Amino acid sequence: MITFYNSPGTCSMVTHIALEEAGAEYRSFVINLAKGDQHDPAFLKVNPHARVPALVTDEGTITENVAILNYLADVFGAEGSVPRGDPYKAARCNALLSWMSGTVHAGGFAQLFRPGRFSPDDAVHEAIREGGRAALVSHFTEIDDLCGDGWLAGEQFTAADGYAAVFFRWARRAQFDMSVYPRWAALVRRVVARPAVARALEQEGLKADEFA
Repeated sequence: MITFYNSPGTCSMVTHIALEEAGAEYRSFVINLAKGDQHDPAFLKVNPHARVPALVTDEGTITENVAILNYLADVFGAEGSVPRGDPYKAARCNALLSWMSGTVHAGGFAQLFRPGRFSPDDAVHEAIREGGRAALVSHFTEIDDLCGDGWLAGEQFTAADGYAAVFFRWARRAQFDMSVYPRWAALVRRVVARPAVARALEQEGLKADEFA
């Protein structure tokens, strides 16, 4: 059975949604980042980088969202991860996921929420936060421009849509004016209306109205 290490409301929710979309059997272990559970020696044996998500399978441990989502796509072939059967669609989705996880999250949001990752000097943390906020405004416009009547990566619901929902919630909590991104907001409403997403939110103790 799969063991899923996660923290409610974080980027691990994208994998959580994919697991629920797949109807996978899994055990969930919550890592409380605020309490420092990620630095517990037991969890560091799972992921020495002290981050979620992590997926322990019969074959071994997988970390990093994009890798996990591609694994789930290969094993289950369900919506909510990465398309299979069409190399172009898979590549297009993976390009979005790489940008979202590597630029929007690890760049913009990390600068805003965790400036200490970029410099140990407290004196420059506010400048780092402001740089992150400015970058995010640009990224948000790009996400809104990508949104149409369907899903971000085409006709299939994928992990890119899950990321979009997670980011929208983070942005609202960070006091961005999200009323200027109506197409993105409409996408998020479609995401949280999915039964599998509703199950993931319930398990994480979150409500749909926190998103859009």
